[in-house]
Amino acid sequence: MSTINVQPSKDAAASVAYVLYGNNKAFRERLRSRGQTRAAALALSMANGSTSPAEFVARAQRLAKATGRTNELYSYVLAFHPDEFVVTNIADMERIKAIAAKLAGRMHSADHLVVVHSDSAGGHGHAHILVMNHDNLTGKALQRFTSWKRGLHQLNDELMAEEGLWVLPDPAQPKPGWEQRREAFAAGGFEQTLGDAVFDALHDPRTVDQIAFEAVLAEQGVTLAVTNRDGWSFKMRRIDNSKVGRKKASALAPDFTANAVAAMLQQRAADVTAAKPQPVPGVELEPDEFDLIAMRLKRRMASKTPKTPARERFVRGHQRQHSREYGD
Repeated sequence: MSTINVQPSKDAAASVAYVLYGNNKAFRERLRSRGQTRAAALALSMANGSTSPAEFVARAQRLAKATGRTNELYSYVLAFHPDEFVVTNIADMERIKAIAAKLAGRMHSADHLVVVHSDSAGGHGHAHILVMNHDNLTGKALQRFTSWKRGLHQLNDELMAEEGLWVLPDPAQPKPGWEQRREAFAAGGFEQTLGDAVFDALHDPRTVDQIAFEAVLAEQGVTLAVTNRDGWSFKMRRIDNSKVGRKKASALAPDFTANAVAAMLQQRAADVTAAKPQPVPGVELEPDEFDLIAMRLKRRMASKTPKTPARERFVRGHQRQHSREYGD
């Protein structure tokens, strides 16, 4: 069972950097210094045969500039139910990559980059499909499958059925999470920067409850504001004018709301409990039987333990020997 969302992207470089390295600067630099990415699996298809993500970005930028197009890419997120694929299984992640690449090929005759992630909070294996906004056959901008209403979910469901995977019984448009929503905001703008900070805080292993969540947010200069009228909002100082900006949680993404965060933390606590080592099954004793055995052991040890300490026994024996010899 999978859901599919799509957002246009005006900045190919920012979109590719996010799917390959994330949004945390320290984490991004660490990956780059090691020559690594956050991809659990990756596939790149370009008409010129290139296998370089940098060339993918450069071509998207050149084509958009030459044609005057606003959108350089279309960004799709194909997410699966945790029960279908295990994120720690390499073969499962490779299969998600293959399915995502097949979907991209059926949607468009365009260059595309598939990056599979296994690090979502809910354990969902999911693929980011970045498709260049240029049809290699017609030379025009993409027309089909650029919105939920233009056959996107029908095509996705057909492929899932072919692959023997679950198909949603009610093809209602899913509520997009942050990874689907972030492309709707300006790259590097206030909303995207704030949303990335909240997303990072939610995924931080130290976030075990709301108090810890607020503490981790504070490290990034974000404050959680709670009101009866608006529910949760997040505040952070803007870079453009140095004023404190504010955004409702629901306006950023549904997974940032109070109810969604509470459910996520509850599930995380349940997962931690389930992961704890369980007692090894053994013979269970009735309380009376246990007490009886314990009493017998205590008596047995008492009978084997000298009533007089060894040092005291040695001194007393020496005194008796001295008395016999000298008549004291």
